[in-house]
Amino acid sequence: MACSFRYFLLKRCQGLTGLNTTSTKKFFAAAEDAHPEAFAPLLLLAICDGREEYLLRRAEGTKAAEMFDEFVEHWHASGRPLEVYLGMLPDGDPFKTILVEWRTDSSRIEVDRKILKYVSTAFGDLLADKNMTRAEACRVTRLNKGNFYAFLKGDTSKMSRKTAMNAYREIAAL
Repeated sequence: MACSFRYFLLKRCQGLTGLNTTSTKKFFAAAEDAHPEAFAPLLLLAICDGREEYLLRRAEGTKAAEMFDEFVEHWHASGRPLEVYLGMLPDGDPFKTILVEWRTDSSRIEVDRKILKYVSTAFGDLLADKNMTRAEACRVTRLNKGNFYAFLKGDTSKMSRKTAMNAYREIAAL
């Protein structure tokens, strides 16, 4: 299942600042010091968390204040939900880019799940062709037995596409 927009923003802020926190205050300090690229996702995260007023007060007198104020003013004037407003922004806008990246990431996960159904079927056929049991395949590939069995039964949430493909190649090479 794809992650929520809020979770995506949190992970983006953590990745851009190098901080493993949920603190708006710490994210803002890191963005102001050395990571200005984190300002846009931080504002969106603050809006999702209902902390936009706090962030706007914190930003007063800084280089981010104008960008924050302008975005929030236009968003409130639109009267639209955040994701709808972001979708209306022109291509190339840093705020819209974040939305597009989230949607792309969500779509990739859904596509991976669909592809994994075919990989699961192919994996079962490969084991039959190699005359190999599921337990033997688990030992060879060093996969978790429960997850592997569930994957072979069609539960695509139990294994990533990369892991499944690596395991398939390893068994096919025997």
